[in-house]
Amino acid sequence: MAERIYVRNATGGLEPLMEERFNTEDDLQALLAKYPELLDGEQVRPGDPRRWILITREQGIADAADAPVRWSLDHLVIDQDATPTLVEVKRGANTEVRRTVVGQMLDYAAHAPKVWTVDDLRRTFEARDDHEERLADLLQDSDEEPDADEFWDRVATNLVAKRLRLLFVADAIPDELAAVVKFLNEQMPTIEVLAVEIKQFRGETLQTLVPRVIGRLEKQDASGGGARRKLTRELLFEELEGHVHGAAARLLDLADEYGLLTWQSASVTIRAKSAERKRGYPVALIYRPGASAGWAEEWHFVFGSYDDGPTGELRAFLDKWTNQFASDGFPKQAKSGRWNVTYDDAVANIDLLADRLRTALTEIPKLSNDG
Repeated sequence: MAERIYVRNATGGLEPLMEERFNTEDDLQALLAKYPELLDGEQVRPGDPRRWILITREQGIADAADAPVRWSLDHLVIDQDATPTLVEVKRGANTEVRRTVVGQMLDYAAHAPKVWTVDDLRRTFEARDDHEERLADLLQDSDEEPDADEFWDRVATNLVAKRLRLLFVADAIPDELAAVVKFLNEQMPTIEVLAVEIKQFRGETLQTLVPRVIGRLEKQDASGGGARRKLTRELLFEELEGHVHGAAARLLDLADEYGLLTWQSASVTIRAKSAERKRGYPVALIYRPGASAGWAEEWHFVFGSYDDGPTGELRAFLDKWTNQFASDGFPKQAKSGRWNVTYDDAVANIDLLADRLRTALTEIPKLSNDG
């Protein structure tokens, strides 16, 4: 029997709204694409509500690197902790919602981290005219612009570590699917699996949508689903081994004296000041242990300019300054003009690294970003 809810109208009367299934899966998919908040973030993470950005609808997935696309995921969204969230949408009347959709989603989860690159995902998202505004809303950054590089670094880390979220969405979630969702959630420690039932109620003039999240576990309420606290100096030093403290402290002290610090959940970014840009320009990062398992290895101390914005004499200085690390022998090239220095190598070469950093922090404010 269809459910009914009542809305009290302006005249004090009641308008009945009857439960009505979506006509097509595309209707529900289009609604989610426009309003991803229907994936009720408060229910997904009580007390720490998830916010979402939509990367794209119909995200392709191949079964091997460089192979043609084999599957198409209905929606790819990412939350504020940079967790890739795979969303598959079915109508409750579709018999695939009971078992077939589970196999589909597991295929997606098994292959997507192997074949997706964060550069491709970022390009897809940034093709939207409003991408900066959407990312700022996601991260709720109080500065002029969100730290997009740090965010996408965390996306890469989560992909490599297979830290994902799988969401089955329908206008009616059958008991069989709910049971499988709970089982998978209990058995996969790095992957959160949930179902979201979105019921539609319609009246003469109104449409009401009521989401319900199914499959949460008590342990997720207690642990926050793996969310990490934002770094502070004290927390970073607690996690670093004792011999690394001095090296980290020396670079942070230079940043306090000459530059700027931006603390994130996985790292702290050291930025050179600029009269032309409130956030300055990133020149180095220090990562918490185990936080950046992406690419070839963990990132520890990272140096180099990876900001595409600078031009003119500032661009020339940053390129020359970054290229110095290529001849040192101990840094390993990471990506996008960055050089990774292990904790032990940073301790052994801290005088050189501190001098390099001081040069960047004191010289960049004098340079013009005018091509």
